[in-house]
Amino acid sequence: MTLLTGSTGIGTMSVEEARKWLADKKEGGAVLLDVRQPQEYRSGHLPGATLIPLPELPDRTGELDASKPVLAYCRSGNRSRAAAALLLTEGFQEVYSLDGGITAWNGRVATGDYRQGLSLLKGGETAEELTLLAWSLEEGSRLFYEKIAGLSADNGVKEVFYKIAGAEEKHKEKVLSAYRTVSGKEFSPDSPRGKDYEGVMEGGLRVEEAIAFLQGEGRSLLDMIEISMQVETNALDLYIKMSREIKSGAAGKVFASLIEEEKQHLSRLGRLLEEKTGEDRGAD
Repeated sequence: MTLLTGSTGIGTMSVEEARKWLADKKEGGAVLLDVRQPQEYRSGHLPGATLIPLPELPDRTGELDASKPVLAYCRSGNRSRAAAALLLTEGFQEVYSLDGGITAWNGRVATGDYRQGLSLLKGGETAEELTLLAWSLEEGSRLFYEKIAGLSADNGVKEVFYKIAGAEEKHKEKVLSAYRTVSGKEFSPDSPRGKDYEGVMEGGLRVEEAIAFLQGEGRSLLDMIEISMQVETNALDLYIKMSREIKSGAAGKVFASLIEEEKQHLSRLGRLLEEKTGEDRGAD
């Protein structure tokens, strides 16, 4: 039973309603609020979620934009209802609680601390540094998809992986355009800062570590697809957070475009996983 919070005006959303609601919102048009504890957030959170543990929320409501609708979630829905009641009391106009919490969310979740990926930077999150990081992560992901395409004996899977690798190459060009805009100079991958990120892909995972894992004994085609989906989920999470740090309008548009394309990659991989899982079941 969901505990009462003392407010009857709290709206709740099912997982299906929340997915549609979030999909209909432009990036930055709503607040996705995780009110669990930091260790819970690290183990898995919805991409782009802002972490403010419920015990800290009364003193930190000023960190949230009261003019935007808020969807709060926790493990099962109890803490998020309490958070929603508090925000309504503080003057927020549109607040919802995710019914069933993240336990009911039967989809991919991102992992790591709130600043995962951003912590790769050294010396501040300027627009120039963020775009440089994005270029390097895109190059790492391109390399990853090319390598796992070579590991797969399934031609259909190879094609999907190679297409995503090609999309990552196009992403690099978009990011370079943003880099030139915010820095006023050309980018060199041989720069010391560029070398810092060499071999790292979206989500902060090293390409060589992911490939070594997938080459391990007993790894399957489904493992390849699932690891790829985790990479894309963490990439989506990181780009949403990076877009909040970008102050340049032109660079911000590039990151908004990347966010939408990462969503498309994730959907494509999800369809592929469903297809191959069905084939495995049919073979049993």
